[in-house]
Amino acid sequence: MALINHVRIMYYDLIIVTQSKGDLIQMTERCIASVRQDGANMNIIVIETGNPYKYDVDKIIEYNGAFNYNRALNLGLKHAKGDIHILANNDLIFHKGWSVIGESMERNGYHSASVLSQDARQKDFQRGDYVYEGYYVGRHLTGWCIFVDRYCIQEIGKLDESVSFWYSDDLYACQLRAHGIRHGLFCNVQVDHITSATLSRQASSVQRLYQRGELHKFTLRQKYYGEIERVRNNHTENIQAEV
Repeated sequence: MALINHVRIMYYDLIIVTQSKGDLIQMTERCIASVRQDGANMNIIVIETGNPYKYDVDKIIEYNGAFNYNRALNLGLKHAKGDIHILANNDLIFHKGWSVIGESMERNGYHSASVLSQDARQKDFQRGDYVYEGYYVGRHLTGWCIFVDRYCIQEIGKLDESVSFWYSDDLYACQLRAHGIRHGLFCNVQVDHITSATLSRQASSVQRLYQRGELHKFTLRQKYYGEIERVRNNHTENIQAEV
């Protein structure tokens, strides 16, 4: 679908989950510098899961306890102030012009969005003023960078914390579908992702836990949200039939 564009000044929250050690510090700083290129109105929140580091941002939250990606994002969302919240890994590079996404979402009726990256799974999408609606993780929905507005968070509540890391984006997709919230891939913006740069530094046992150990938890929650979606769809169909 072709995008409908207009101009409105948007206020953004960038919520970054990071682990500050070694060159991961420079990676986070590069992400922050790239998002600032547009001069957008920004509130930058860093969720620190490693050693404390003083980034030049609006707020730093120290994360304590066993790591949970969505829990870290939920901590940041408590301090969000903007029209659009950017849920982000630290291993991102925002291309100049990214800040049109908020007005594009609003004008085209999307409360959740992802954008193009260099990921091969998105190579078939046409670049430019187009949006592709869907929930396919890695293609339509890129878990490393999600744009979400206040209405979406109000509707779904906090992000599901049932898994630690892997399948966090799949659970978000389930939450969107269960609540009937449209998600679109916007092709007029690009944010590159250095794939799992932080995860790849972890011990192999930790990576296995995040990648495969959480599948059972996700499957149970997927069934739960599937039932909510089914009930909502039946209710909608009954109302339409009465009309």
